[in-house]
Amino acid sequence: MKLSEVPPLYVNVYTYTMKKVGVLYDVIGNVKNPYGLVKPVERDETVVGQPLYVKPHDLDKRRRK
Repeated sequence: MKLSEVPPLYVNVYTYTMKKVGVLYDVIGNVKNPYGLVKPVERDETVVGQPLYVKPHDLDKRRRK
């Protein structure tokens, strides 16, 4: 997935309806156009091409460590 900003690794990734899709496990590409690799929870073809989100609560938990 293309990233608008880079969250910390191993943060949960959700759909618009807050259904958990998976976990961000790697960031690839150059600095101006990064892409994130997501390890899915289950195989679901309906999320392909849709925007994915990270909860602010999950970001705070990951950054505190």
